[in-house]
Amino acid sequence: MNFLKKIKISEIKNRVLTFYSDVKTIISDINIRIRTMITETREGVKNSVKERNRVIILSLSLLFILDYIMLSYHTGKNIFDIFPSIPVLEDKKTVNIYIPSEGCTEILSEKREIYSNLEDESLVKRLFELVADGSYYENTSENVPVSFLIKKIWLVNEESGDGKVCVIDLSPATLEKDMYVVKGSEQMFKDSLEKTLVENIPGIKKVILLEKGVPFRKLWEI
Repeated sequence: MNFLKKIKISEIKNRVLTFYSDVKTIISDINIRIRTMITETREGVKNSVKERNRVIILSLSLLFILDYIMLSYHTGKNIFDIFPSIPVLEDKKTVNIYIPSEGCTEILSEKREIYSNLEDESLVKRLFELVADGSYYENTSENVPVSFLIKKIWLVNEESGDGKVCVIDLSPATLEKDMYVVKGSEQMFKDSLEKTLVENIPGIKKVILLEKGVPFRKLWEI
């Protein structure tokens, strides 16, 4: 039994020594190749401008890649997550908006696609812009003859506790002297906006427009 054990130990020892010798030979070959490559590269850099430029470009590229890997590591990001995710179609929804018709004879209803994950204030701003832009199918550009800049939006509870009031503060709108104003367009715009916001944002019951903080001012009709 002792003799067999000695044979097995000897075989294991020989295998370990053979493996070590093979690994040492492989490492030696790799070392020789690397040294040869470095020597050839140095000679090429000295004797060729193209080779020198190639080495510089490769070195800078490697440096940028290492910087990107370190930045990704410190920010906890996946190094392969290079491009931002593309919004899927399910992130959009179709809503009804209401706009004055051509000549402001009636209020029209049209469909629009908007992002479904907008916060209430962002949604109010987006719906306001869609109403102000007018119809896709009729020439309603004269219904809103001014451009608005929304300064602030508040969603406050009504005194009765029944729903919320949407208060929109606008920058002062300047109407040119020769601009044609459609009769009744301002009030119909306000009615269309309120109807749009009430339908698409749960809880809103009333809309108040301010101009530089002052309510009930004329926006464009005189």
